[in-house]
Amino acid sequence: MKMRAFLLLMAAVSVAGCQTGGGSVTEKVLADFGLREQPEGYVSGSDKVFQELDAVGKTEMKRLNAQGRNGEIKFEQDGLRGRYFKEVKIYENFMPLDAKAAGHLVDQDRGYVGTVEYRYRVYRGADKPTRAEAAAVTADIPTDTEGRETLRYTFTAGGTWNGAKGEKVAN
Repeated sequence: MKMRAFLLLMAAVSVAGCQTGGGSVTEKVLADFGLREQPEGYVSGSDKVFQELDAVGKTEMKRLNAQGRNGEIKFEQDGLRGRYFKEVKIYENFMPLDAKAAGHLVDQDRGYVGTVEYRYRVYRGADKPTRAEAAAVTADIPTDTEGRETLRYTFTAGGTWNGAKGEKVAN
């Protein structure tokens, strides 16, 4: 009888010892998984990263436009003659799409992954008889060619972006 009382006492102490307060890690984990309501003012890591994606999009759009400012010189044949022209892809706007814990998505154990979609339009320069002249012209004539690209960015466990280029995601 004494042994049974001792075991019951030990079980009660161990169960009581495992109980934690309302602001515990357990509560935060349950809130992250949607099993409990989030406390007022609580911001998850994914939410922090999603807020950061706006700054990432602005920075990366500048980088993408600077990277492609020289464009591509193309040749269009017209009978026996031809003409050269410059085409430049100008990124005009962006939209943050998603932010989630990295997990097995990328080669990192911890952190987050965010995706941003960029929309662009192709601009064309005036037709020129030589490649050098076409390269010197500013491509400022908008074409009907529009598109979008989605890039994925990695973030640390704290939700900060390291400034690395985005990785293209298949559309």
